[in-house]
Amino acid sequence: MRKILFTFTILFLCSCAYAQRQNFMYPDKKSMEFFDSVKFVNPAFYPGVAVYKDGKQGAATMNICTIDQRIHFLDSQGDTLVIKHNEEVDRAYIIGKAYVNSKYGYVQILETAGNISLCELKEVEMHVDAPTGAYGLRTQTSTVKTLTSMDLGGDGTFSGRTMNLEKERENPFAYSRKPFFLVKGNVIPATKKLLLKHFPDKKAFIEEYVKEHDTNFNAVDPVMELFKELMK
Repeated sequence: MRKILFTFTILFLCSCAYAQRQNFMYPDKKSMEFFDSVKFVNPAFYPGVAVYKDGKQGAATMNICTIDQRIHFLDSQGDTLVIKHNEEVDRAYIIGKAYVNSKYGYVQILETAGNISLCELKEVEMHVDAPTGAYGLRTQTSTVKTLTSMDLGGDGTFSGRTMNLEKERENPFAYSRKPFFLVKGNVIPATKKLLLKHFPDKKAFIEEYVKEHDTNFNAVDPVMELFKELMK
């Protein structure tokens, strides 16, 4: 256990502006404030629309949880509910931002050039040695209780369950921002190889840029800088 904690501590101390992952091993006021600020992709719940794979839509005041990668929304009483059939959602639109549902989670489309889009996945993970029952472990349902289905769209499309949003304060967690590419509806981890394939006329530029800037394809910001250069 000490070895695991030591490893996570080193990773946290080595994090920087371009770091893919930030680890928080010891609960304190500052880390809990950070957790509260990143447990959803947006700072507040805003009007949005979920578009299902069958074409149906559900509108609500919503947000996307970075822990369970599901849409959460507010009911008429202001209670927070989690969407019931998340796997059937294709994408969501919240205050002008587009999010695509994938096997990795909800990725936000940042920039588009031709038939390829740069996306970002924001994710909070509870460390694997966290005690059973900790909020955020995707395979656990002990913190979710059933609620009578709510029909927000008139056809039963948008219904939900209540979810316990409290996190055990002693549980360590990690926060990451990961870059992905969206190509013809497929969400794929960002790589240089994929960029070279879709920008064949800029192969020399990409190779030189990546070498000069030591571009980290595991972090959003450096990939964004390269992508913007390719869009010029």
